[in-house]
Amino acid sequence: MSLLPQEGIDWSRARPPKRVWLEETRGDHAARLEFLASQGLRLIMASPGPSEGGTLHFYNPRDRETLHLRAEGGRDLLPAASAFFPAASRWMEMSRGRDREPPRDAEASAWLVWGGCLVAVEAGRVVRVEEASAECPGAPLRGTRAAQACAALEKGGGGEGVARAVSFARACEEARGIKTPPAAEAVRALLLESSRARSHLAWLERAALCLGRRRAAAACRELRAGLEEAFTSWLGDPLGRGWVTPGGVSEEFPLEDAGGAAAALASISASWRSMLERGLSLHAPRWMERRLSALRERKEREAWTGPLARALGVGTDARAEEPGVYALLDWEMVPEGVGGGVFQKLAAVKAREVSESLRVARRVLECPPARPLMARRGRGGRGEGFGRCEGPEGELCCHLAVEKGTVTFLALSLPGEINRSGALVLEGRPLDEADLLFLPWNEIPSP
Repeated sequence: MSLLPQEGIDWSRARPPKRVWLEETRGDHAARLEFLASQGLRLIMASPGPSEGGTLHFYNPRDRETLHLRAEGGRDLLPAASAFFPAASRWMEMSRGRDREPPRDAEASAWLVWGGCLVAVEAGRVVRVEEASAECPGAPLRGTRAAQACAALEKGGGGEGVARAVSFARACEEARGIKTPPAAEAVRALLLESSRARSHLAWLERAALCLGRRRAAAACRELRAGLEEAFTSWLGDPLGRGWVTPGGVSEEFPLEDAGGAAAALASISASWRSMLERGLSLHAPRWMERRLSALRERKEREAWTGPLARALGVGTDARAEEPGVYALLDWEMVPEGVGGGVFQKLAAVKAREVSESLRVARRVLECPPARPLMARRGRGGRGEGFGRCEGPEGELCCHLAVEKGTVTFLALSLPGEINRSGALVLEGRPLDEADLLFLPWNEIPSP
């Protein structure tokens, strides 16, 4: 397949995200937070540093920018924010979870580990769900060089490794004043969308197996294996890891050798369209949909993200709020859809996102960007930065501080942590129902 553009894209038209930092703010913090809430801002992250008191990170839809607020004197704004931003309570629960040991009832016959949760079982029934693990990959990486920290986050991030690397790199680039080449952002979109398609196909395969749809599971497995083989042959890794770095993408990225991957993507896209046309739909048992329907009442309070949130009608997506090159690719957010239960809608959202991700990845290869892919130096950096992107399971944010190229503070907002509280629907249910009920939070391992 020829990689010569049939309809060119002017990648230089991509606009970088807007960041506004407010520090040492005085006055009535509660009144300020109430005003921000009245303007429709959304709290997307709370981080404990880099200075005492922590930082609140908001998205402002009116001005299409992120706002970063830190009070003077180390005052913690998170408790005050909980009165106006539902997501603040969720962040407070997660922060407390890092410091306390989950209670272990003596009468519980067993404690099981399920996707980051501790599940207490008594007489074959789930009696309690505790969020056992708060992923803190940032702490051990303080004091390391930025490029090394980026590679470590990507390697240890499983199916979301590329998303972690991209969010970290973007935060590092702001901190160091680096203007990322548009070509690098186009390649990053290609890598993100291919990893999203692979992750969703793996999840759909597992869900189909659990629901007894063996043919559908086999078809998803075949397409996923084809996608992984194409990227392994092209980039040396089934998820395309190892190329993202602060400043862009490695200049050795083999963009000119993408013919085989482009042909494979075209074949996979055709096969996937055929599956959807034949009616790939995963219907959960009625009892399962009844249990999951409780999520609808808690969707705003828990601030879930990614396909789970979109299946519940919460239309948030970092690609829509900070489109960058996505604005040039005719990308569209997958809508919730009409009818069906929570699980059916979640499966439908993931299936449609596979189609959109494959289309976007092919579009980048059809209109490849011109080099350079890397900017090694910056100017005017503030030493602190924020980056975000939409990973396979939702919005992934990174807040860091660097000094002379070394990471001095690093915090991540991971969608798995944000979404995990929904697993409380398991409480009170028989253990033989847990496998199906936990499907929305199943983490797909990396190949």
